[in-house]
Amino acid sequence: MKSFVLLVLWLGSITIVAQNNLVIVELFTSQGCSSCPAADRNLTEVLAHASKEGNQVLGLSFHVDYWNYIGWKDPYSSKAFTERQRGYSEQMNLRSIYTPQMIVNGKIEFVGSNKSELKEALSSAYKQKPTYKISITQLKVEGDKLTFQYAVDKSPDNEVINFAIVERSVENFVSRGENSGRKLHHDNVVRSFYTKSLQHKDQITVALPDLSLKNLSLILYIQDKEWQVTGAIAQQFQ
Repeated sequence: MKSFVLLVLWLGSITIVAQNNLVIVELFTSQGCSSCPAADRNLTEVLAHASKEGNQVLGLSFHVDYWNYIGWKDPYSSKAFTERQRGYSEQMNLRSIYTPQMIVNGKIEFVGSNKSELKEALSSAYKQKPTYKISITQLKVEGDKLTFQYAVDKSPDNEVINFAIVERSVENFVSRGENSGRKLHHDNVVRSFYTKSLQHKDQITVALPDLSLKNLSLILYIQDKEWQVTGAIAQQFQ
């Protein structure tokens, strides 16, 4: 068990990513799926390229659990992430859920390994301006809890806000299943995820995963009743 120390980070209100434009890429993937590593690499490449070009893209890798029965249990998988994908499927009137699936800004979905569709979705997303700008203040880690305040720049209109703690870079060896014998790499793996009604200002306390803070980031993003993303911000732990 990790020993925790008190760490307090005073951030003011200016540690901001993805405020001028708005690009959230959600990848639904699994280590039990042989076609998923290509999509994982696609997300990695997009995040690296965006950073190099000065574009603002936030990626989240949700590992679903419905491939765990075929010989390998994905260590990052969660039933809650499968249910999130089902929610998208219902919202978009899709006939089924599948992996790998990418969803950009909550409204454009496609096979996650498809580079051309991702490029087209990003081109469209870069033109979208956020409805809300978000600030994060009073962020502190104490024991296994993260507490922070967020605020938005206008009154909410029945949206929700998602809080994701992601592990920025992970890899492990897969000894069984469709990817047996491969070492797989993933970026921005979602380790904790919460959704609440959006408030003009709120204080949030969430449990931290038992992982090194240096490899974690906090991502906040707002979605309207049609699941379209309307605001986002990210904070890395140093």
